[in-house]
Amino acid sequence: MTEKNTSFSRPSRAWAFYDQHCPVCRATIRQWRRVFESRHIEFAALQSPWVREQLGLAAGELPEEMKLLTPDGRILGGPIAIAWMCRRVAWLWPMGVLMVTPGLHAVTRWVYQWVARNRYCLGDVCELPPLELTRRRHLAATTFLETP
Repeated sequence: MTEKNTSFSRPSRAWAFYDQHCPVCRATIRQWRRVFESRHIEFAALQSPWVREQLGLAAGELPEEMKLLTPDGRILGGPIAIAWMCRRVAWLWPMGVLMVTPGLHAVTRWVYQWVARNRYCLGDVCELPPLELTRRRHLAATTFLETP
């Protein structure tokens, strides 16, 4: 997870911004970095000062989804950003198209949001402090039980 300390008005490559504390994010980048960097997509932590400045985030503020800064200056988020990245790789292109197809996009967004909400507790280790974990599980159970 190298960070680029840079400033620019318009990037010549895309930048994918991720939560550096997220074990799912770190593992995904470790696995896919070479594929995407060879297509001019760099990675940087959302917690980096230059990224916060680029996205207009306050200190300590963290979006609920990963962000992507495209070479033309657009900022995409979540599954739309992942689909944009997939469409830059020939063998992932079909997945990128399917992710934004009406009907399937709703499923993609739901899966992405579920993973994003639970990203600190997926796998063998839960990185949430015990109190936060209890509160989050309680809210999830309450929401489920209150659903009509």
